Amino acid sequence: MSWTTADELRFTIRMWLPKGLSLIRGMRRALTEEEQDRVAGEIAAHLDHGWKIEPVPPQVGGGYSGFAQKKTD
Repeated sequence: MSWTTADELRFTIRMWLPKGLSLIRGMRRALTEEEQDRVAGEIAAHLDHGWKIEPVPPQVGGGYSGFAQKKTD
């Protein structure tokens, strides 16, 4: 089964969601995995309605960059 761009975006958001939630005291553990999946899906759906988001190749030496744009100096 091939992933769509929307699937990849949802997955990327889901992987980084715990890090973002950890900024809000107690929030990371307040949501179940299922709830985090739903939040990631809603964020991806919202971004899909007005943003052009395309995956880019990962940067050399970095972790998974998913949809991040490479910096230009």
